Amino acid sequence: MWVEYFRIARKVIWANRFRSILTVVSIAVGAFSVTLMTSLGKSGQATLMAHMEEIGGARLIGLWAKNPERAERKLGNHSSGLTKEDAALLHTAVPYVQDSELYASRWRDDVMNDLGASTRASIAGGDADFFHFFKLRVKHGRSFTAEENERHAPVCVVGEKLAKDLWSGDALGHHLGYANSRCQIVGVLGDSGRWNGSMDFDWDNLVVFPYWTLKDISPTIVQYSTLMFRTDDKAHNDIAKRVLNALLTERHHGVDDYEIWDFALELKKFEKIFDIMKLIVGMIASIALFIGGIGVMNIMLVSVQERVREIGIRKALGASPQAINRQFLLEAILLSAAGGFFGIALGYSGSFGANLLIKWARSSWVGLVSWPAMVAALTVSVTIGVVFGYFPARRAARLDAVAAMRR
Repeated sequence: MWVEYFRIARKVIWANRFRSILTVVSIAVGAFSVTLMTSLGKSGQATLMAHMEEIGGARLIGLWAKNPERAERKLGNHSSGLTKEDAALLHTAVPYVQDSELYASRWRDDVMNDLGASTRASIAGGDADFFHFFKLRVKHGRSFTAEENERHAPVCVVGEKLAKDLWSGDALGHHLGYANSRCQIVGVLGDSGRWNGSMDFDWDNLVVFPYWTLKDISPTIVQYSTLMFRTDDKAHNDIAKRVLNALLTERHHGVDDYEIWDFALELKKFEKIFDIMKLIVGMIASIALFIGGIGVMNIMLVSVQERVREIGIRKALGASPQAINRQFLLEAILLSAAGGFFGIALGYSGSFGANLLIKWARSSWVGLVSWPAMVAALTVSVTIGVVFGYFPARRAARLDAVAAMRR
């Protein structure tokens, strides 16, 4: 029976192939959009997560200096903010800590080259371990040493983009001006490939000073320093945070001039936000599928109108209303399923090509194709065939045989 339904459906679709192609394309556009947009969203999320994981990801715990909310009268009992002494004590006293780094940063500030040309760049100050902690590679020259940090040496390391903007790439040995001070460039960082915003500075448009040098140049920056820890496992973050809080409360005499951030919790929140964004993008793209479903219903209604006499003859020969219903419903499903298959094939190809193009421009891009989105697009396409084909099929099944044969 079903073989006969398929044979008739194939014959009808081929006989009206131009109309059928338009119907298939209307569904394919929606399936293509869902697959492509969801895959690119998934790739973006994976890329950003990979960048964060490179420097520790969920194993990171951050301490930010902030204005206290209680015990303001005790502020005179200690030096406000986070200090090198805090960093030294906490690094040895907090369990499960692998690395730590105290640094200061500012998102954007004006810097100048030897000839007076200026631009805006991120400013950071750290010790000699700053580059190791954040996995930054010095491409040309060297990083500054611990000895240079201790003697407040006027040296700095710049990002690759900044070196190209101000010195056409050849920045070694030149002097950079910042806040009425000058530093000699001893190193140029390689392209990190990371997205901006994964930390509080621009990875490639960056100037890194020795911590004490930056404190001499701009004391207001280091007043609100950041102390970052990397634990051996994210499962140990809670223990490390409790010890951190207890030690700092004691050292700062109960003044809460710091804030603890657990990146494991923050990354979970970020993943949820990204999943919601992908869902919204998928829903917007699904509008095209809904429009395609309306097209399927219109085409099937036209098909029923054109085949009224055929329906009457089949009913006169003994075909039941259920058989007529199944025939037209099958045709609608075949059109929608064909559109779904064609759409996800195009979506896969488009996602693959887009990922290659983005990876060519940004080597650290993690290209992924969302298989769940492909399955969902195909499932929704078939469902659309059932839902939007039901009314035309029901209408065909209800036609009176005698009245249909007369038309």
